[in-house]
Amino acid sequence: MNRRFASAILAGALLSASVAIPAVASAQVATDPAQAPAGNWTLDKRHASLTLKVTHFGTSHYTFRFAQGAIDGSYAYDPAKPLDTKVSITIDAAKVDTGLPDFDKEIGTDPKFFNAAQYPKITFVSTKLEPGKMTGDLTFRGVTKPVTLDVKYNGFAKTPFGSQIMGFSATGKIKRSDFGFTHLVPMVSDDVDLAIEVEFNPKK
Repeated sequence: MNRRFASAILAGALLSASVAIPAVASAQVATDPAQAPAGNWTLDKRHASLTLKVTHFGTSHYTFRFAQGAIDGSYAYDPAKPLDTKVSITIDAAKVDTGLPDFDKEIGTDPKFFNAAQYPKITFVSTKLEPGKMTGDLTFRGVTKPVTLDVKYNGFAKTPFGSQIMGFSATGKIKRSDFGFTHLVPMVSDDVDLAIEVEFNPKK
C-alpha cells in the first residue's frame, strides 16, 4: 500500500511539473513590429546562426556554418519607422565550423578560401529595407557587393526570465566569384545559399 501511495505521489508530481513547464518555457510573441520597443538592439551571440550551402561535384549539397560567437551585430530601432532600421553585422572569417578542426582552419585561413589572415572580417551593412526584403553591402575578401536577403520578422517577446527578444530569419544567395573566390568553380558551385537565424536583445 505504501509503495502504491508513493507511486501515486510521484505520478502527481510529474504531472504537475509537465503542466507547469510550458507556462515557464513559453513567451507570448508579438508579430506586429510596432509592438517592439524603440532603442538600440544587439545580437545575442548564443542564439545566432549562419549556415552556408554549396553543391559539391554535383553529388551533394554540402552545408557548413560559422562557429557560435563568430557573428556580432546591432541596429537602432524605431517602431514608428521600422523600414528605416539600419542593420550592421560583423563575422569573424576565421571561425568556420565544419565539424573538422583541420578543415575549419583550411576554409577559414587558406588564401584560396576565406583568407582570414588578410581579410579577418566579413561585414554586412543594410542600405534598404522593404517588406520581406533587406538589401545591403556585403564585404568579403576585401570586395564589397550589394546583396538582397529574403527576411522574415519572427516577432518580439518578453521571456519569463526577464529578457526581451526580437527574432528574424533570412535566406539569400551569393556568387562567390563576385568576391574573387573562384577556387574549384564549377566543381564546387559558384552559388552559395545562405540561411540565417538571429535574435537581438536591447543593448545594456
